[in-house]
Amino acid sequence: MKRPVMLGTLFLVLVLVLGACAPKAAPSPSPTPTAPTAPSPAPSLGEWDKVLEAAKKEGTLTLYSTWAAEAGEAMKTGMSKYGIKLETIGGQGGDLELKIATEQRAKAYVADVFTGGWTNQTNTSQAGFGQPVTSALPSLGEKDVWKIYPGKYDPTNSVYVSGTGVTPSVVINTDLVKKGEITAWNDLLDPKWRDRIVMTDPRTGSGPGASGVWVFMPLGEDFWKKMAAQRITMQVRYDLAVNQVVYGEKALVLFPAFSRTVVAIRAGAPLQIVHLKEGTSYYLNGVVMVKNGPHPNASLVFLNWLFSKEGQIVVGKALGNYTIRNDVVEDWMKIPELNAGTFTVMEPPNNLDPEASKKAAEFAKNVFGK
Repeated sequence: MKRPVMLGTLFLVLVLVLGACAPKAAPSPSPTPTAPTAPSPAPSLGEWDKVLEAAKKEGTLTLYSTWAAEAGEAMKTGMSKYGIKLETIGGQGGDLELKIATEQRAKAYVADVFTGGWTNQTNTSQAGFGQPVTSALPSLGEKDVWKIYPGKYDPTNSVYVSGTGVTPSVVINTDLVKKGEITAWNDLLDPKWRDRIVMTDPRTGSGPGASGVWVFMPLGEDFWKKMAAQRITMQVRYDLAVNQVVYGEKALVLFPAFSRTVVAIRAGAPLQIVHLKEGTSYYLNGVVMVKNGPHPNASLVFLNWLFSKEGQIVVGKALGNYTIRNDVVEDWMKIPELNAGTFTVMEPPNNLDPEASKKAAEFAKNVFGK
């Protein structure tokens, strides 16, 4: 009676044994982890790219400039495309020069770049407050584009030429002075001009007055003492000298500030530039990278832009100035008396003599009194 149970047990054991001996199914393959892809090497930055990158991080630039009123907004626009906010502080050259000197001595560094007349720039550099530009600026590497190479007059690379303008010897009020009435310096000795002449004060040692007197010192001390006898009104502020002639308070101005003269003529004032037969001097605008400026890379970007074709057009047009590049068409010169070739240009000796402003000031004090 127990046999069926034993047979059943035997069959179960046989099934288990055969199952153990049967080949096992291959396990489902697990996904193979993907090896991380190595990042492509970043292109190496050139030196100028590094300057641009650092300038963007600095984000701002403080510019002391005698051009702030005329060209400030245009320069701000030029810098904005580099991600740099331009802060401008305007004023006359001597005042800004003194401000920089005060900051440097107090080690309270604010100014990054200083632009204005050549005398103030060279004074700042000679005082030890200029920073030589050691980085290669791409715009300065351009070939065959320069009327005046920016570094021509200063081998220390501290002061650069950024533009030129005329130093008019005489600007007349056309309602008070007849055309052709004044053609040479000796015409100004006529007694009818006594008390009717204003001048930007040359005794300060800077500005167009000092520059003009220095250029025409060869007329002689005797001549200038006769000019002093005409009781010339001296103005330190450049705008006042021009405005007195604009409003008819004076008949003519000697050595007025070029930019103020251009602005007044363009606005319709009854002014005319008179080129005397002895010649007309031109002046240089300069730019200095200030020592210990808090934004050195942004300063380099500004300088590079200033010397570029774009920068020269923007600033030249705003100031009514001539550029230092020969690939720029200066089509903003709308004043006939400023057309190149219509007057005799004199090379100003103060471009090459760093002591010129001091010598001019001493000569003027001797002639006009202190």
